[in-house]
Amino acid sequence: MAETITSDHTGTAAATGEFRRGWPTLVFSTIGAAVGLSSLGYILGTMVVPLQAEFGWGRGEINLASLMSSLGLAAALPFVGRFLDRFGVKRVAVISIPLFVLMLVLLGLFTTSLPTFLVFYALAGILGAGTSAVTYSKAVVEKFDRRRGIALGIVAGGLGAAGLFLPPLMGVVIADSGWRAAYLTMALLGALPFVLVFFARLSAPAAVQAVDRSTLPGLTVAAALRNRAFWSLCVVFFLLGWALLTMVPHFVPLLIDSGVDPVQAAFLSSLVGVGTVIARPLIGWLFDRFYATYVAVPLFLAAALGCLLLLWAGPSAAPLTALLIGIGFGAEIDLMGFLSSRYFGPRAFGTLYSIVYSVFMIGSAFGPVTAGFAYDATGSYSVPLITAASMMVVATIILLTLPRFSKESAA
Repeated sequence: MAETITSDHTGTAAATGEFRRGWPTLVFSTIGAAVGLSSLGYILGTMVVPLQAEFGWGRGEINLASLMSSLGLAAALPFVGRFLDRFGVKRVAVISIPLFVLMLVLLGLFTTSLPTFLVFYALAGILGAGTSAVTYSKAVVEKFDRRRGIALGIVAGGLGAAGLFLPPLMGVVIADSGWRAAYLTMALLGALPFVLVFFARLSAPAAVQAVDRSTLPGLTVAAALRNRAFWSLCVVFFLLGWALLTMVPHFVPLLIDSGVDPVQAAFLSSLVGVGTVIARPLIGWLFDRFYATYVAVPLFLAAALGCLLLLWAGPSAAPLTALLIGIGFGAEIDLMGFLSSRYFGPRAFGTLYSIVYSVFMIGSAFGPVTAGFAYDATGSYSVPLITAASMMVVATIILLTLPRFSKESAA
């Protein structure tokens, strides 16, 4: 859908109409993003110490779970993207949500060894791929154009809300009933979008609308593979995924090592979610009004500074670092969906965005794992923090070299 230039009155009316028609989709997508596959990344940090205590696993070994789920997701997403383009969001969601919930139940009831723990996480990534942000972003992109930035920001705020509420909630559940109960609690929360999907007023896929996708604007997959912007976005979000997710599962154990009570450590870790919740809708609103890259770059640089502050000042800088990383993470998820929709267009958006998101997930998996093994080897998080800050700087440089996207050719 091309974005045309209209008067302020007409543009405001069109934007208001988008929210009036699209709010059920927005509610479904926001809650779905909060309790879908991405939530596993937020709650893993609260599981580290209990799993160490019960099984004696190292932190690097435990964080292999993030790697396994992310690699499973990365393998499944290109297929999920094609299914989204062909069959629509609803059909994908009603299959993937129950499968994801099932894997949470298995994690809570049948984890007895490190191999079973890792296999369950890998299967959660594969079978729960349809509960990732790709699905919910596509639902929003199909409903919103003029206010796409803020709509994506609200959905991404659902992810931030997960970072805000899930760690303390899981910390309380673990303290009261153990880590297995935490996974079962997450399973109950993860089932909520299955109910909401039937009220979400989702757009029908092109096949149902009898629309020839070849007539839609935007890049084909073959054209994207020859397009510099596509490969640049893949590199940028690999680096940002690695950098911004490096310390998220390590905040809680880092603070516990410093003598902080586990429940208090979980609450401090939730400040990542505070920064994300505050930032995402605001950043999305700014994306609709200013050139998105120029909005996001300073936020990534601030997050890099936050990593260095944690290195220089230690745990006393953890609250500020958590906020800065949360804000940077908020900009990252918003920017990934927004730039993908603007550079790629609607023709193969599900497929192309799923590839970019897959690369992002691979980076976000290797960051925490390598940080865990670095800690096991050195007893310090210095190397992971310096690496993360450096990656964010490189990513911002690449972003600034991208060609400006044209609103007139936007999705």
